[in-house]
Amino acid sequence: MSLWKIAWKSIRHRSLASALTAFSMALGVALVVTVLVINGVVGKSFQQGAQGYDLIVGAKGSKLQLVLSTVFYNQDPVGLIPYEYYDLMRSSRYSAEVKTAIPIARGDNYQGSPVIATTPEYFNSVTKSDGKPYTLQEGEFFKYTDYNGAVVGYAVAKKNKLQVGQEIRFGHTNSARDEDLHEPFKIVGILDHTGSPNDRAVFVNLEGFYREHEHGHAGVETINYDLREEELARKRAELGVEEREHEGEEHAEHAEHKRRLTAILLITKDAEVEVTATAAAVEAATESRPGLEIEEKDLIQTERRQVIDTAVTALPAKIEGELLEAQAVAPVQEIAAFFQDVIGNIQSVLIIFAIQVVIVAGVGMMVSIYTSMNERRQEIAIMRALGARRSTVMSIILLESILLSLGGGLFGALIGHLAIGALAPLIMSYSNVMVRPWDFQTIELALIPGLIGLASIVGYLPAVIAYRTDVAQSLQT
Repeated sequence: MSLWKIAWKSIRHRSLASALTAFSMALGVALVVTVLVINGVVGKSFQQGAQGYDLIVGAKGSKLQLVLSTVFYNQDPVGLIPYEYYDLMRSSRYSAEVKTAIPIARGDNYQGSPVIATTPEYFNSVTKSDGKPYTLQEGEFFKYTDYNGAVVGYAVAKKNKLQVGQEIRFGHTNSARDEDLHEPFKIVGILDHTGSPNDRAVFVNLEGFYREHEHGHAGVETINYDLREEELARKRAELGVEEREHEGEEHAEHAEHKRRLTAILLITKDAEVEVTATAAAVEAATESRPGLEIEEKDLIQTERRQVIDTAVTALPAKIEGELLEAQAVAPVQEIAAFFQDVIGNIQSVLIIFAIQVVIVAGVGMMVSIYTSMNERRQEIAIMRALGARRSTVMSIILLESILLSLGGGLFGALIGHLAIGALAPLIMSYSNVMVRPWDFQTIELALIPGLIGLASIVGYLPAVIAYRTDVAQSLQT
């Protein structure tokens, strides 16, 4: 009979004690698995949420706040910038670097959900984290001339039971009083689930948004701005701004000067330039531009020249040097830094805490096996009398510890993933991230050697006791 079978029969002989020991290990592993999977999925979603565009142009201030308010809608905007900056981004002055500029205006909310005023270009040019365009569950995207058109996110529609064709009213607060709300906007489309902050947002036509505020509602035109209009005019002349195509916008010139934006999303062109660099510098350049692929044909071995994209690194300095109140931020870099500095530390603390729980469970398993040794002295003595060597007895005890540890770990992994499924609605409501029970993190595989190592350590003391058992004395008792 193999040692594994002997160890398994010994475990079955003490089924209740073995089950409780394995269950204590299972609870610790379940906690580890839950922390790893939820943190991994949420962290990945958090970092990917800033993808789809390269730069955010907004008011000077906290770069992180600008990103959080524009990408995740969980912070108030840093400030407002003139609408003319949007014109500048589309002018010949920036045509070499900017492929698409998309205006964003915030300030209202619908039933606690942020209202994002933008143009149809948002849905035409911005992509989801997987690189695919936004799609609709039903309806269509609003057009430039749909001044009162709205597209609602998946979570907003589900929460408020909204359908295409319904009218919604929103304002600066959650007040339900008619005098605090704007004129109705008609829902023309409902977004498919994206797993991004856009699921809990309402998108409306930018021109319609401005018109509502310009028709006597407090907001855009009542805010005092220090930027002088003559200074803007001078800047426009210096930079050679082209006349803006209104694309269906029919507003008065005096109203245009009062219009402000909270941000401008920029999709940059792949501005290819040749630079001389060492291999280390080339690697650093590619790391600063996530997703950049380097092909062998791009390399000139003699001079170590490399084709790299410099738009994201050079354009912010150009914008901030030419525009009075603006800053340009690369959201992917800001989110990565924030996640590493803040969220990463929280993750480490949670994982350390979970590992400590597993270690405590391991100590409990050692105590359980150790206390059972007094009851098993005769059993061990009989095995020795029948010819089993000391090392064989010691191996059986270690194998019992490993079986209990791996069995409890497997059960704990199952409990952890079931717990993730139970917590998924709660996680979805707070972070708008879909976590599924079958989501798996590669680091979970490290639990297998970890549990074997832990079992070997905690089983060593009982195994040594079995090794030193005196056969004659044990048979006499």
